Formats: sequence, structure tokens, C-alpha cells
Amino acid sequence: MTLSRRQLPLNAMRAFEVTARLGQLRLAAVELGVTHGAVSRQLRQLEEVLAADLFDRSAHRLALTAAGRRLQQTLEQAFDAIADSTQYLDPASMHGRLVVASTPSIAVGWLLQVVGSFSQRYPEVELQLVNIAPLQREIPSEVDVALCYGEPEVRRRSAEPLFKERYVPVCSPRLLKSLAPIARPADVLQYPLVHDRHLLWQRWLPMHAGVAAGSHNLHFQEAFQALAAVREGFGIGLADRLEISNDLHNGNLLSVLDQAISAEHSYYLVAQPASRQNVRTQLFVESIRAELGAYSE
Repeated sequence: MTLSRRQLPLNAMRAFEVTARLGQLRLAAVELGVTHGAVSRQLRQLEEVLAADLFDRSAHRLALTAAGRRLQQTLEQAFDAIADSTQYLDPASMHGRLVVASTPSIAVGWLLQVVGSFSQRYPEVELQLVNIAPLQREIPSEVDVALCYGEPEVRRRSAEPLFKERYVPVCSPRLLKSLAPIARPADVLQYPLVHDRHLLWQRWLPMHAGVAAGSHNLHFQEAFQALAAVREGFGIGLADRLEISNDLHNGNLLSVLDQAISAEHSYYLVAQPASRQNVRTQLFVESIRAELGAYSE
């Protein structure tokens, strides 16, 4: 069926897109600010107008039909494009919100310096930081700038490779006062080794120390938690020098050996193409490049 623009049931299409994305009528009703029954009626209306079943309602569950999946993809792209266009109605204005997404370890590291300096220089910009997971494929459409570990799906945005982390053993100066000095890779085995879910020591130890594991280990889920434990002097961890540049500068952490391993994935800077960036995004992207450029000098 072909519909003209004036025939498009936009409210019903919006209800369908939200329901298809969230998978539940109850959650869709909350996001749309209407009742569960209103969402159900809009979905039925849309199916009647299109003369097609969009959901398979067998077994009392909502599952998209083939037609529903095609419509979901089309509407997601259309609504994303509309949302994107609203950001560029006044591209020269500094007043407004700038949403920045990054992995937690970057957010509490060098990115925090960029955010602080940017906020001081441009107080009229309302900065909002949100977390994304390492290797997260989809970046929310409301994000203006994202720093992603692993290349994501970008759709109408662009992804610029930034750097690949190289991890070296680091620890608190307090830790080295209590045990023997570290002169060669095998010496790290005299200390507790701090791990996170990326299992970096499992790669570093066989490569540089010739062993599979240490005998005294502390395990954390997230990299930023492991790094916090290293700062407290609980053991030796593996960290990228850029990630801990401030700690190295102020003496909170020491790099105890030069032997490194590379990350399995690169970091990417994700944003709208330069020709479509508003001035807030442009200036923040420039701030990131300046920070990374200063570190590499």
C-alpha cells in the first residue's frame, strides 16, 4: 500500500517505533507518556491503515513480523534523521547541550581534563557525559561526540581512528617501598597483580615473563576499578600511559617497566561529518585532538 504524506499516521508510527525498539507495550507507554491501551490502539490503527500485520501476537508475546522489521528499520532511520536535523537549525550557537559518550576508563582519565577545560572556556554549553560499553556497536542518536573502544556502527556519522592503547606495568610508589625493586619482567611476580575483565596479564606474562599467571591476584570487573586499586597501592596493574598521564605527571603512579602489549582494538572518535557539525561539536572535537596531540609531542 502507498500512502501520501497527508495520509501518514505519524502518531501511530511513533508508537510502533518505540514499541518495536523496547519490545513491550508497558515500556512504550511510559516513554510516550500515554496509557498502555492508547499504544495498543495506535498499533492496531497502523496495521489497519497498512493492511499488514506488524507483530506476531501468538503465545501472548510481541514479536515483529517480516513486514514489521522492515518498517522498524525505515522508521528508525527517518526519526534519527529528523532528530539530527534539529541540532543544526542554529549551528553557530554556543548555547545548548552537548552529549559526550565514552567508556568509563576514558571518562575518568584524560577525557575529564578535556571536559573541565572546555566547560571553563565555554560555560554556556551544557555538557552531558554518558557511558558506553567497550565494543558497543550502536551509539545512541542523541550523542554528539563518542569515544569508542572498537569500531561501532556509525550510520550517518563518521568514525575516525584515534589511537591504540599500549599497556605497561604501573603501580603506586608506596608499593615499591615494601618489596624488592623491579628490574626485569619476572620481578612483577613478587607483587600482587591487579586484573580486570580484559585479562591483560594473561597476555603480558607469557610474552614478557615466560609464565602463564602470578600467584597473588586481585580481580575486578571494570578497568577503572582495577586502576583505582592500583592507585591505592594494592598491587601492580597494566595501564596505557595516555590513560594515566596525569597520575604519572603528579607522581601518583610509576611506570615500572617498558615492556608493553597492545590493545586488541583501537579507539575511535565518532561524530557527525565536519560539514554537519554545529560549533559546539566542532570545538569539542578540536579540544580532543589538541589533548591527544599534546600528549604525543
